[in-house]
Amino acid sequence: MITPKKLVRGAFEPADLPRLPFIPLIFTHAARLEQIPIQKIYAEPTQYTKCLQNAQRLYGYDAIIGSFDASLETEICGCPVNWKGDYETPVTRPSPEFDPGRLDDINLENAAKTGRFGTVIESLRRINMVAGSNLALVAIVNGPLTIAADLTGRDILKDLVARPEEAAGVIEAAARFLLKEVQVYCQLELDVIGITEKLAAFCPPDKLPWLQSIFSSVVNTVRFYNAFTVLIPGESSLDNITNLLDLGFDGIVTAGIDANTWHKIKGGRSCALGKAIPTRLLKSSLKELQTYLETNLTENPGPGVFLTTEWELPPDTPPDNVHLVMNMLSKC
Repeated sequence: MITPKKLVRGAFEPADLPRLPFIPLIFTHAARLEQIPIQKIYAEPTQYTKCLQNAQRLYGYDAIIGSFDASLETEICGCPVNWKGDYETPVTRPSPEFDPGRLDDINLENAAKTGRFGTVIESLRRINMVAGSNLALVAIVNGPLTIAADLTGRDILKDLVARPEEAAGVIEAAARFLLKEVQVYCQLELDVIGITEKLAAFCPPDKLPWLQSIFSSVVNTVRFYNAFTVLIPGESSLDNITNLLDLGFDGIVTAGIDANTWHKIKGGRSCALGKAIPTRLLKSSLKELQTYLETNLTENPGPGVFLTTEWELPPDTPPDNVHLVMNMLSKC
């Protein structure tokens, strides 16, 4: 019997699989299921681990993600954290005068031993010990454009045009920080590193070769550790996704593109399609979601495809909707 881990890895290798692997981006929803606020979940690795494991056991999806929290990196970089609702990740306060040189001095190995980042790392380590041979494990990190924007509070893409040298310096420093973070995760023997980067789809076309060079060290490092990189750009058009293929990721998450179109636009490049269920449908009625799934899961997508969510699953998503996805996958 093929394990969930083999299903997930098979989508990138690629291999003919008995069904689509399902990798939902579930984090705050897992805390909502446990009825434990996010801030308390972070306080103790045992509780955090149990939260992630229980959500996976409830639904039966194929991979556990360690977190989906844009504030983790900026907190490590020294930005103060402001907590919001019980089932919302916190936000950090940016500084327009942030010195990117500080990023090179941060010791990520030490940061991984304490605080919220330490809880994430320790929890993934425990899950890997217990279920790593059966389940795929995924870390979600922010891309360098997002990190740079979150640290400075500036429109980093506008700055790339108006103040190119200064903006590029901040982004390149963020990329070096990201590389150190990715190495910490990769030492846990994870299967996938997902990189959230909503700004990539709007990057000026003439900057894409430079952006590809920024990502290349991260992508190559992850491959060295026998893991895969997935770009998570949020809402994107077909044209944007076509451009993003040049960035060299092992997979890209996108909604609204069928497998046939994907195989045409990628032009022989090795990149798995993360076929994403739109967020609005995950919170819709069962009938509307079922109609969408019947339309989009009946085709045989062939190798190199996995099912996921467009962005993080909202915490108040009805559990019956997630069960429906798993039930329909099992019938395909």
